[in-house]
Amino acid sequence: MNPYGAFLAIHFEVGGNTGSLKYQEEFWPAAIDLINMADECNAQLTLQFNPQWAEYILNDQNKLNLLRKWQQHGHEVGLHHHGYDHGDWNGYTNRPRKQDNTRFRGTARDMMKLMEQLVQPYQLMSGTITDEEFDYPEDIKYDTEGILITHARSKPKWVTLGCNNKVIQVGMAFLSFEGDIESFKRGYLRSRQDEVFGVVTHEKDFAKNPVIIEEWLRFIKSEGARITNVSQLITKYQNRYFIEKNDNPLTFLKDVSGTSIIQ
Repeated sequence: MNPYGAFLAIHFEVGGNTGSLKYQEEFWPAAIDLINMADECNAQLTLQFNPQWAEYILNDQNKLNLLRKWQQHGHEVGLHHHGYDHGDWNGYTNRPRKQDNTRFRGTARDMMKLMEQLVQPYQLMSGTITDEEFDYPEDIKYDTEGILITHARSKPKWVTLGCNNKVIQVGMAFLSFEGDIESFKRGYLRSRQDEVFGVVTHEKDFAKNPVIIEEWLRFIKSEGARITNVSQLITKYQNRYFIEKNDNPLTFLKDVSGTSIIQ
């Protein structure tokens, strides 16, 4: 039995230095190759960028034009926020007394202004966000979270994050460059018709081993299914199924940080 739908989120990372875009320059070719591969498999990705990537793309009109083409093809631009509680903090936070930190770049609102420029004329709808208590943006409607294979199968649920933000959350599992893809396939085939199957990887994992992501994309296609972006998937899901409230959302510190992905 196959799930109602599947999504593949790509996390675009900070790269260590919040004031440098060398990491983004290094992995931009991998991003292009990944989207080209997805297009060949008729897959619509959910591209979740840390704000350093917004800076990098907005600095070059050719790159921005290419991003707009990706959006027109159905790839969603979302937010990936590494808050202060993340080992690779992106420098944006609403936490007090962090302005003197050498990594500090601005508030969460500053980050959102940058991301809104990146996503225009579309809306910024989905995100994977850490430090939810301090930084969760009001604009986000669909929350993606998780790391373990047990997080991949989920029913979308209404949860409360941040300062009383009501969002729909779906789970996902991390498929690394050396991940056990067979366990992902088994999990997908065991999914129920009212579940969504979510997978997440990084641009750097794709760069290390494109074959594993290609295998996943072709597996979904072989099942007669299609990977769609998170916002489109949840919008359609709501038209068919009732989404219940849940008081136990997945969060970064509770469910992801420090979690081993070894099954």
